[in-house]
Amino acid sequence: MRTTLALVAAAVVVFLLGWIVDDKVFGEDIPRNQSVAGVSVSRLSIEDAKTNLAEAGLTERGIQLTFGGQDLLTTAGELGVVIGVDGALQAAAERPSLVSQPFSWLGSLITSTDHDPVYSLDSGALGTFLATDGGEFFALDFGRPQIALVDGEFVEADAVSTPVVDLAELERRILEAAPATGSLVSVEIPIGGASAVDRGADALITKATEMTDDGLLVVITGNLRRRLIPEAALRSWIVFGGTAEEPAITLDDELAQSTLETLFIDVGDEGTEATFWVDQNDNVHIRGNTPGSICCALDSPARILEALESGVEEVELTPLDDPDVRGVAWAESLGIHEVVGEFTTNYVPNQTRVLNIQRIAEITQGVVIEPGEVFSVNEYVGVRTRAKGFVDAGVILNGVFQTSVGGGISQYATTLFNAAFFAGLEFGEYQSHSIYISRYPYGREATVSHPHPDLQIINNTPYGILLWPTTDHESITVKLFSTRWVEGEQTDQTERREGASCTRVSTERTRTWVDGTVEVDTVTARYRPEGLRCDGSPSNPPDETTTTTVPPSTSVP
Repeated sequence: MRTTLALVAAAVVVFLLGWIVDDKVFGEDIPRNQSVAGVSVSRLSIEDAKTNLAEAGLTERGIQLTFGGQDLLTTAGELGVVIGVDGALQAAAERPSLVSQPFSWLGSLITSTDHDPVYSLDSGALGTFLATDGGEFFALDFGRPQIALVDGEFVEADAVSTPVVDLAELERRILEAAPATGSLVSVEIPIGGASAVDRGADALITKATEMTDDGLLVVITGNLRRRLIPEAALRSWIVFGGTAEEPAITLDDELAQSTLETLFIDVGDEGTEATFWVDQNDNVHIRGNTPGSICCALDSPARILEALESGVEEVELTPLDDPDVRGVAWAESLGIHEVVGEFTTNYVPNQTRVLNIQRIAEITQGVVIEPGEVFSVNEYVGVRTRAKGFVDAGVILNGVFQTSVGGGISQYATTLFNAAFFAGLEFGEYQSHSIYISRYPYGREATVSHPHPDLQIINNTPYGILLWPTTDHESITVKLFSTRWVEGEQTDQTERREGASCTRVSTERTRTWVDGTVEVDTVTARYRPEGLRCDGSPSNPPDETTTTTVPPSTSVP
């Protein structure tokens, strides 16, 4: 018994000595196994415990804000979370009565106690964060305002709004998440409504309205009359551009220019185009032009905008050279310098048909076929009438020789056809005479009648083609002037019987380009005896139309 008591007494003594040494001698303000917000403050003084907690970075714990599919990683401290540890440290340092302390110390050897700090939130710091670092959630790029003209007034056409954060609910959620330790905590930003975004539309509308109020008087240099461009027209020209940071008011230059041209259509002077003349030595000369003028110079929209911005009531605009009057620069650009094709056919002097040949040569002398264009004899000359200077002469009608106004001009057509043939040009519509006439090249000739058949010459070169037909008492010559690009020559000719009476002639042409390219094509003609169809039947009943001039793809009756 004594032994047992002695052992118990010894154990108590050891227990008490251990408590005294560990807790009273070497201990500090805070007993063993105490922590604050998960950070150990065991056996530390209050001041040392505060330092330990500060170094632990409680406010640096991560919080992830989420909104609209976007995430932003931040910390509790950046969101304005403030952690008060004084109360928790006092709680950690609190000890029971002296009698209970040894037992409390004994319990601390096998258990630990964590004390919660006091979490609060600085609303001002949170607001600053949302307006700066967190602004990417809400400061969306809405771009510059879109302004429309409705019933003569400018209005904002795409007003937008931005979300408004429910701050009270966000603070509650942040404080709820702040004590969490371990894994990252996500906080969804609550939205309590929306507010309109001011993108400066009102200021732009006010400025544009004031600029265009009451319209603008315009005067053209050299013209005494003034005309008012009404505010409705001015406002229709306004363009709102620039960027969201630097919006700008400009004009639709193209619309303004076209409106001015319509408004001042009667202002300006008519001009004359540059023309070509060929001397007896085949030298090509360009005769000067008078440019003429129209409203208005291309800087007119800029002048009008400057006037509107400065608030003046009147602006002076200058005329513009008429772009539809082709001048010397245009003529020079065509490269018309040398003969690229020519042909001559003869006629019997003093016949009435010669007058028609000379007249159509006169009408078409100086025609320019621009690159890619088609020259149509019928379209250019029109119906041959006495009023135009044509007279009655022989024609082939219904396969027989008769008389009609303009007879004989097919000799002009044949001469032009051959000049184009040797110049390597393309043909559109063409047709040979229905009866072969010995003064023309066999199988290589053309006729015309209005409206069909026509003779169409296609300029397949990059240069202009100048037609220069001339006549004398016994012949017509057609020369084509340009820059040499391609030339043609007849390299073969074949014929075949067609029906009972007709002959189809195919004339081969070889064209050689200046780059060495060679190409072969053909032109065709079809002849029949006078008064017969290809099947041998008579060709001139009273109701039959002309059979001498039809497109090459059309059969001759």
